Amino acid sequence: MEKFVFGAGEDDRKRLLNFVDTLQQFLEKVIDNGEYFQPKFRDDYKKAWMELNPNFSALKDALQRAETHTLLAQGLLGTQLNLKLAVVNHFLGEFLLYGIEIIGGHKLLEKLLRVVSKLLANMATAVSTGLAIQSFIDFLVSMIKDDS
Repeated sequence: MEKFVFGAGEDDRKRLLNFVDTLQQFLEKVIDNGEYFQPKFRDDYKKAWMELNPNFSALKDALQRAETHTLLAQGLLGTQLNLKLAVVNHFLGEFLLYGIEIIGGHKLLEKLLRVVSKLLANMATAVSTGLAIQSFIDFLVSMIKDDS
């Protein structure tokens, strides 16, 4: 899988927008791949993914318009954002390095998606959109194939 980095940018708001863009690209890759999730749900999660795409633009628009104090109150600026993105990128790096090919590798994808969901929850609380993306990710976690 290609290299991804969540939250690249020169200021915090651009880093948030990059996070959303990168998340959309990353999810598209893992969903198109199909090997990470239980096959009996493949058609359903692929169709749901197609419906979900407009939500990414809505989230980015809302983040651009959000008041700075609102983002700060949800830990989406400064040091708190740095920490959150560092944790996301740590689990992303682990997943990209090991994938699910190793025993217990499915847990790497699970940890990555769970921490992404937590950051999305902060965003959704701040800007009142993005819950559909967060919910989709939470259900993807439930569908990850167990490799043990």
